[in-house]
Amino acid sequence: MKRIVALVLGTGVVVLTSFLAINSASPRLVSPLVSSFVKTTPIPAANKYTLLSFMALAEREYKSEIKLGAATKKEDKYITYIFTFLSDGKTVSGMANIPKGKGPFPVIVLLRGYADRENYHIGLGTERSANFLAANGFLTLAPDFLGYGYSDWEDEDILMARFYRPVEVLNLIAAIGSLPQADTKRVGLWGHSNGGQIALSVLEITGKNYPTSLWAPVSLGFPESVLVYLGKEEEVGNPVKEKIDEFSKTNDPRKYSILEYLSRIKAPFIIHQGGADTLIKTEWTETLVEKLRSYGLQADYYFYKGENHNFNNFKKTGEELRKKDLLFFQKYLGN
Repeated sequence: MKRIVALVLGTGVVVLTSFLAINSASPRLVSPLVSSFVKTTPIPAANKYTLLSFMALAEREYKSEIKLGAATKKEDKYITYIFTFLSDGKTVSGMANIPKGKGPFPVIVLLRGYADRENYHIGLGTERSANFLAANGFLTLAPDFLGYGYSDWEDEDILMARFYRPVEVLNLIAAIGSLPQADTKRVGLWGHSNGGQIALSVLEITGKNYPTSLWAPVSLGFPESVLVYLGKEEEVGNPVKEKIDEFSKTNDPRKYSILEYLSRIKAPFIIHQGGADTLIKTEWTETLVEKLRSYGLQADYYFYKGENHNFNNFKKTGEELRKKDLLFFQKYLGN
């Protein structure tokens, strides 16, 4: 616990239910820490958080346009590009894989979890699954999120930055139609760790039927999904808990919690969980599966005994997961 607090105070990062996304070659990035304090123009409102509640986000419109930059890699079956789009006037960068051929191609939006800002590169945390899907006929889009890659800075308010993540994805989805190679009627989501929670948030906000793959998702509600990583003993002067306490005085945390809106989801799922994951408890993921099924949703669940949060304890696990994902997306989206 003391080590976590020291990192928070020493580097300016904060605990926000985020973790490392799998598919990175760097195992050093597994951590429950995210988001540095960075500056941007705050959203003007009497209560700025109100605009980012789930129901407020469900009522607003989203629009943007994807701009392809330089090609960074050319493979036999696809080409990798850096891309950018605007999210409410802020630039967000990412990695796009576009299959070769006429198209249009089904689209998978891949959402990573925590990444160390200092060691970050575009596509980190999603590139292995993105490359595999692209080689099999899927157009993939993996946003870096604000504060990473070539993106603008995220909000200096740690909760505003957290609540805004789904907005970035919603604007990206709205921009898919600007790519002539993309089929806007066939869109799926992929998320690992905190990226999984963002994917669930997007499904709840939109009510859209986006087939979704979740790898060890963060599935606790807010603020429990933050507080659980602060430890059982309250730390004096912890900036994260102080911020949540301040927020809760004038806001209803349930309006920002995925557990309150699961009934709005219409999508099918494939969900993976490792038995040796020290960041996501197996019972959390199994409870999520049970709740999704209780609403009549298809939720294929796979448990990997001895696997960690990154699914890389055993050499063939990542390959196995990606093949299962491919069959899942082919079933619901074709290729």
